[in-house]
Parts: sequence; C-alpha cells; structure tokens
Amino acid sequence: MTGPLDGLTVLDFSSGTAGALASAVLADFGAEVLKVEPPTGDPSRSHPAWLSWNRGKKSVVLDLTREDDRARAQQLAAGADVVIESFAPGVAVGVGVDYATLSRLNPRLVYASITGWGQEGPLAQVPASEGAIAARSGRMLNFEGEPNRDGPVFTAVQTATWAASQAAARGILAALRERDRRGRGQWVQTSLLQGMLPYEPRLIARPFSRRDPKTFSPARVTNGQPTLQYIPARTKDGRWIQHANLMSRLFHAYLRAVSLGWVFEDERFKDAPAMSEESREILRDIMLEKMQEKTLDEWMEIFVADGNVAAEPYLGAVEGMTHPQFVHNKHVVTIDDPRVGPLQTLGVLADLAETPGAVGGPAPDLGQHTAEVLGRLAAAGRVSAPVSGGAEVVSGPPRPMLDGVTILDFSTVIAGPYGAAMLGEMGARIIKVDATPEREQVRMMGAANALGGLKLYAGKECIQVDLQTPEGKAIVHQLIARADVLLHNFRPGVPERLAIDWETCKAINPRLVHMYIGAYGATGPHSRRPGAHPLPGALFGGALRQAGASMLPPSDQPMTLPQIKEVSRWLMRANEGNPDPNSSQAVSTSIMLGLYAREVTGRGQAVQATMMQANAWANADETYNYAGRPGTAMPDADCYGLNALYRLYRAGGDSWVFLAASTDAEWQAFCASSGRPTLAADARFATSSARAEHDAALAESLSALFASQPATEWESSLTAAGVACVRADQDSGEFYEEHPQAIANHLSEQAESPRFGKYTRHGGIVRFAGVPGRFGHGSFGGEHTVAIMTELGYTAPQIEELRTSHVIHWEEVNRIPAAV
Repeated sequence: MTGPLDGLTVLDFSSGTAGALASAVLADFGAEVLKVEPPTGDPSRSHPAWLSWNRGKKSVVLDLTREDDRARAQQLAAGADVVIESFAPGVAVGVGVDYATLSRLNPRLVYASITGWGQEGPLAQVPASEGAIAARSGRMLNFEGEPNRDGPVFTAVQTATWAASQAAARGILAALRERDRRGRGQWVQTSLLQGMLPYEPRLIARPFSRRDPKTFSPARVTNGQPTLQYIPARTKDGRWIQHANLMSRLFHAYLRAVSLGWVFEDERFKDAPAMSEESREILRDIMLEKMQEKTLDEWMEIFVADGNVAAEPYLGAVEGMTHPQFVHNKHVVTIDDPRVGPLQTLGVLADLAETPGAVGGPAPDLGQHTAEVLGRLAAAGRVSAPVSGGAEVVSGPPRPMLDGVTILDFSTVIAGPYGAAMLGEMGARIIKVDATPEREQVRMMGAANALGGLKLYAGKECIQVDLQTPEGKAIVHQLIARADVLLHNFRPGVPERLAIDWETCKAINPRLVHMYIGAYGATGPHSRRPGAHPLPGALFGGALRQAGASMLPPSDQPMTLPQIKEVSRWLMRANEGNPDPNSSQAVSTSIMLGLYAREVTGRGQAVQATMMQANAWANADETYNYAGRPGTAMPDADCYGLNALYRLYRAGGDSWVFLAASTDAEWQAFCASSGRPTLAADARFATSSARAEHDAALAESLSALFASQPATEWESSLTAAGVACVRADQDSGEFYEEHPQAIANHLSEQAESPRFGKYTRHGGIVRFAGVPGRFGHGSFGGEHTVAIMTELGYTAPQIEELRTSHVIHWEEVNRIPAAV
C-alpha cells in the first residue's frame, strides 16, 4: 500500500519548525519533499531536533540571490504540486519565488505561506519567533500567577508553531483536493500569530465581561488550587502524578481505587466532587496524604488494572516516548542516521488503515540531492508540466474550500469538537450530534451554554439524539449515509454499542472517513483507559518545561503538606489547556488526509489519531533521542525565559517587554538601536559563546536598561530598527479585538447567536486567497434538531412524538441581553 500523497512533489523553502513539521506530514504520507536550502543551509540545521523534523526529505541547494538559481527554482516550481515558504512578507517577491510569479508558471500550484505575524499590519516585518508572538499577543500574560510573582510568564511549549504547521498542512490538503476537482491551484496563508488563536481564551470572554461582569468575570485566572479531578500529587518516592478524572464517575472510580471510597459515607463528601469549598479543601488534604502511601509505579499499576482511572506521571519528553502505549502504537520509530547513529523520532501523525503513512530515511545532508534533482531539469530541457494530472479548470464564484463536505461530530469535550470546528471555518458542514439530556454525561466546556461552547460549537448544526434507542440509531444511520466524515472520541467498545463503529458505518456508507481521536488509541495495553488533556501535558515534558527550572523539589526531599499543595498548584497552572487544542490540530489534519485519500482511492477508511501522538508532535523540539542528545532547554526558576536574549524583562512604568535577539546580527542591531554600543564592545558579550558564559551578567545589565523607559517606547524604537522587542503586558482579548496587527489580518470575526446576540469570535487559522471562510455562531444543544429531522423526511407530528418519547431533544432559546 502506498501513501495517499504518493506522486506529489513538494518544494519546501521554509526555515524553522512550522514549515518543517508541515512538510514532514506530507513526506510521511508519500509526497516527495525537496527541501530547498541556501548555500549556508537552513539556519535551523543547528537545532538538534532538525534531524527528526526533516526525515524522509531531500536537500537541494539553490542560491536565490543568483539569477540562474532563481530560474532553477522557478523551473522546479513549474513541475511541482506544492510550495511551502516562511519568508517575511515581500521577501519571496525579491527572490522570484512568490505566489504570483510561480502560479503564472504553474496555475495548478498549491502555494503555502507561513509567516510570523501575518501578511499585513505594522508588525509584519518584525523578526518572527514563538516567544515574541506569544508575548505580544498576550498569551504570556495569561500565565500570570504560575510562579509567585506578577507579570507575564514565558511560554515554553511552541503551540503557535504547532498550530500553524497543521493549519498549513490541512490547508494544503484541502487546496489539493479542490485543485483536483476544479483544476486550479491556491495560495494558502497562515502565520504563527494565527496559530495562537486556538489557545486564546479572552477574545470571546472580554466582550461578554463588558456586557455582564457579574456573570462573565473580566479577571484572568491567575492562581488558586486545581480542581480535585485534575489534581497533581506527590507519591511516596517523591515523584509526581497527574490526575484527569473529569467526569464524576471517573472521580468516584479514582477514590475507590485509592481506598477512599469511604468518603461517600461522610456527609461532607457524599456528593463529591460537588461540595462546599471547606469540604473540598479537606478532601484535597486527604487525597494528597493518601497519594504519599505508595510509589508512583505502585499507583500506576493499580490505576491501569482498574481501567477507569485517568492518571499519568510527570515525565520529560524522552522518557514519555517509552510509555508502553506509545511504543505499541508505533508513535516512536528508530531510523539509522549517519551523523548520530540510531535516531528515535516520532512516528506518523495519524493511522490511515487503507493508505498508511511511513517514516522515510534520515534527514539529508546539505545539498545531498542537488545533482539528482537538477539533473531532472537538465534531462527535461524545458519547463515541465505539474507532476500530477487533474480536472480541467472549472470557473464559477468562489466558495469555501470544503463546501459540500459533511462531518458528523459525535466527539465530546474539546479535542474532537474543536478539530471539527476548524474544518467548519474552511466551509465544511458540521452536524454536532449530542446525547439527549437523559443520556448526556458531559459536554463540559463544549456545552453550548458556556462561552467555551461558542468556540467549540462554532458554525455547527446541533441535533440531540438518544443513541441507545432503536429510533435514535435509525436517525443517526440516515445521517451517516449522507455524510463524508464521522468523528468520535469514545473508548473502544462504546462505538459498537452505539452502532457507529467502522464496520457498521462502512456497510451503510463505504465512502465514509471514520475518524477516531482517543487519548491512547483503539488497541494496546492502555486503550480502554480514560484520558483528558492534562495527561499528555504531563507525559511529554510540556508541563515540566512550563513550570521552569528547579520547580520540582528533589525526590528525596521531605515536604510538608502546604509545600506539596503549592507545587501541585504550580504544576497544574503549568499543565494548562494546550494539550486539547494541540490534539485538535491532529484531528483536522487527519480528517483531511482521509478525505484526500478518498479522492485517490474512491473509498473511505478508518482513521485514528491519539492525544499522545498529537502532543508529542506539538513538543517536537524535544521528542527525539539519540546518543549524545543535548539536554532540554528550561526556563529559569522565575519563568522569564531561556536566556538573557530570549526572555521577558520588566520595563519602566511597571510594564513588560520580551526580547528575542539570539543571533550575532540581532545582538549587534539591538546594541546599536538601544543606544548601548558599549554592550557589544564588552568582551563578556562580544560573541555568542561569551554571552552564554556570562548570561546572568547580561540579563542583569539588560534589566537595568529596560527599566529606563516604558515597554511601548522600547517596542516602537526597536521594532523600527528590525529588532524583535515587543510589549508583553497587553490583555490578549484586547490585542485580538483592537490591535492594528490583529485587525489587518482578520483575526476576529463577527457572529450572531439566537441566544447571545452579536458577539466577536476568532477568525480563520488558515485562509485561502479569494476564497471565503465560514464563521458561524456557537450553536446550543439541539438548536437544529427540527431542521435536520425535517431534512431527513420526518413530519412535524413524527418529530413531536420522538421528542415526547425522549429520542430527540432541543433546548429552548433563552436570549442573553444584547451587548452594551
């Protein structure tokens, strides 16, 4: 079996992680990826994980400052299917590989741009980095209170990079699918700034807090103990374990598994986890004391054997890759690399049963394939036609990229629902199938009466059906017959009981893409265990990196209960919600791989992704291993940043800036534009190695410097000089609503809900030139039940009868007063 992208050619001009991860997905599923590098090589080659990101690719050296090499690049693009680039806006034009130029040579070309700040706006030319963009957009401020200090907090996991990479990947796949149908290529556009949107909580919340501050608090979450269901706890051997027993039945299973079932006989705790604040804190102490009675391994053996307790240890990335389920799923593979020996790298992002992907050979040496690839051009002797065939050009008005695709979304909580919602922004029709109130166990933040639901249910049509009735199954089977994709996150065995498993669905609709997003996967030693977002956050090092250096006390250090509670608080703040939207990115990419494969084969198939693998990919700067692997770069103890030139500083007027000036050229530019040329002349700071040796002294000098004027002045003067030094203390909701950079790149859209009225929602994470997206409101439970039932052919009396018998349901509209 070959991958679904077999026969496609991708030119990857990008540098850095986002483009590398996007093209890695394409390479893993069969595309030939030609990495086009300058004579000095991709600057990211110095990163020790580069070998992992670029496995299975070919390297071609072209100097785009030379006319002959520009001509070669253009000739390669004329015969390619996809181009990926990460130049700052305007740079590609100067070297002749911009979309306008290449699409004239190859009208069927799919061209993907991954910028830092977007194509337009006052910050578009500021040097891009995850840190600078996280700081300026307010994401770092959203971590305030993680360490016991005020102000923004460095964000360690490269979430925007991951989201942008998958926005590019799914955008490319959607554009290829449309090209094969309509005969023309497309310009796919995303950015790290757009990649911040999945992790942004305040764009929706801030306007609602102005409307009704009592109901919708304007305050950010800055401190406080975690919920009991999500509590991190210290074990007997001084290690830490993360719990994720979101639903009451799982929390009850945990209490029984740790021999605390007696609490339900105590009047204070009988309704746990729902109880008074005083009772909750008493039970917290009981739980934390109990967890110190056994070692981590002993507790994990009990929890795995129980099968209904969600818990995993806090590990570093490399140790997380040894998890038995991770190994079973082939989420980690070993390739022989001629430079470092056996290289453990991540397996393919998704499991496509009929058209599986496969990790290729080792990453290329610089220019390893130049002669081979340019030899093709010489043999062709002319500008070649695109490699793949396709339809004749079909004209007509622009329509959303996934117009005509129907996705049935049975998933709950966040990872699955948000993955579907992102495809809805691209034009897919999403029918959200929820349980009736009698059967519903949890919609949690996905519940449409919560602000979280406005994001997770955005643009969806909602129907409530009791799948445990014959009539409910019949309704759903009619929907399956008409659908292109079914998405669920039920543990193994549940889809069979609900009659929405792959074998049942295949008999109804052989062209269906059946997508499963699970915590662990469909088979293997942990497949039947529950999971939620804190677990992959703990397993793959993201939470420990976010917590900062030396936050965890040594395992043999005695700790009092108050000290344990403080570490528990800090850990859970560090283990924030990013693993859910990290998983959503994998969901949307996996579905697009399945849809594109169907275009190739004419058949549907079972597709699977896991939260484990999605978050291992999201931490791809750390999830690799080989002999002599460098250690993990950790933020300092107070979580300001990684080093003196990539960190937060308190500026004048109690404001904050973030500086990203890691290279020699950036350091020289900073010294010149900040009016401190003596810093560059100081022998302690004259070279990168000297700066690393004297990092603490440099940070002290810069702290004094930045305190001399406010953040806004530093940003104005330094960004004008091409230095990435940005304000870091603006509320994220305010940034996305009001900042010219956000406005110029359409990072927010207006929606109108029957319940909430008009409100501001997030914009598209990926956009297509000249093609509209769809940015609907967040629907509430059963909002479209009657319309969907009518579409299926049910009459009004039949619909009412089914509602009376509790087979279907819809909520009544309780409109919130209009915004003021």
